[in-house]
Amino acid sequence: MLTKGRPGRSSTASPGAPGSLGQRIRSARQELGLTLAAVAGKDFTRAFLNQVELGRAQPSTQTLRIIAQRLQRPIDYFLEEPGDSVAALELALAEAEMSLLHGEAARAESLMTRILARSIPLELRTRAQLTLGTAYVRQGEPKKAMPVLEEAIAAAERSNWPQLLVELYDRMGSVHYLLRRAHTAGQWFEQAFERYESAGLTDPILKARILGHRANLHYVAGQPVEAIAAYESAIAAAEEVLDMPALAGIYEGLALSFQQTGQYARALSYAQRGLRIFETLRDVRMAGALRLNMGEMLLQQGRVADAERLFTEGAERLRRIDDRELLPLLVVGMAESALERDDPERASDLIEQALDLATRSSDPIAGVAVHRVAGRVAHARGRHETAHRHFERALDVALTVDSPDLRARVTYDYARALEAEGDAAQAALRFRQAYEAGRGQRTRSGSVSQLEA
Repeated sequence: MLTKGRPGRSSTASPGAPGSLGQRIRSARQELGLTLAAVAGKDFTRAFLNQVELGRAQPSTQTLRIIAQRLQRPIDYFLEEPGDSVAALELALAEAEMSLLHGEAARAESLMTRILARSIPLELRTRAQLTLGTAYVRQGEPKKAMPVLEEAIAAAERSNWPQLLVELYDRMGSVHYLLRRAHTAGQWFEQAFERYESAGLTDPILKARILGHRANLHYVAGQPVEAIAAYESAIAAAEEVLDMPALAGIYEGLALSFQQTGQYARALSYAQRGLRIFETLRDVRMAGALRLNMGEMLLQQGRVADAERLFTEGAERLRRIDDRELLPLLVVGMAESALERDDPERASDLIEQALDLATRSSDPIAGVAVHRVAGRVAHARGRHETAHRHFERALDVALTVDSPDLRARVTYDYARALEAEGDAAQAALRFRQAYEAGRGQRTRSGSVSQLEA
């Protein structure tokens, strides 16, 4: 595809210019002794390729992929040292965005980090920062994403770029969501949606993404019915054109929401749909999250063997990418499955692994889960004082997370252990606390603004 030169740029750039895209293509072709026709094949014309090599035309990302494949070079080779070539920068940005769509967030991070190290036009820099921030979010590193997005938001607000601002506000909401700051996340998502509406934008994918993220907040607020309605609205907004990661994320949200309403068959159906998409995208982390969710559903249904298989599969894959955030939760699932199979020795070995892994995780949810199950395991082995310490630790960490349901679960397990030990008074107190926490979760209003940061 012929791309016209941009205003103010020469249409006769020298093919020998240092770092030029055309020069790199020509050098690689000549090293292999290939003709223009051999590289072009049936995908584009010999004349077009000649214009690219002369610097008079720019290939699309897809065309550059074909050229790179035939010249036996990674596409990065042609994007290195792009200098002041806006076209080359655009290609690098498009390549990073394609990498994100295919679940290759680390590759997108590498491309954008290299581009941002150069002096580039402000709008391209801001878009590159959005892509880099997204790459960090996809890899579960919201703290790295925050300063990048803050700088991009400041630039976009000064320049009044509405589409870019909406995307940046939405992404910043995701950062705070991952940091368990639901109230602040809700403010960013609301700001994104308000800006979308006031600017008169007509991007159904972006609208669906914002609606899906707002639905997530209904879920964490303990409002599964509202969450289901919001997820379904997101799908209705752009089902036919949603990108695969966004659709998979919505399926995951629907699965969790249906789980909260006790509709396990529908929950598992949506979870399986999401898992298939994330497996196709080779997104190991998100596939691991869905295996965790499905495993927990199956444990609640007493399907221990199926749950353990999912936990184990997810843990094995996450170990290969050295994940530190989600892995402890999957190992905890394996330990709890072993406990349900009446294998306390196996459960004990696994919970020791999980306790070690949790020390390397920044997610408080992992800390709560690990100590909750460690309390159950210690109780099963007759180590009551150790069990109490773990339950108390789980409750302490749970207080730092805005999730009454989580506190209710820990408190309920603690109460059952105390009851089995014969401490009826303390057991009754804990059962009452669990009931109150769960009741508080169920009676919350629909306002996201009531969530604490």
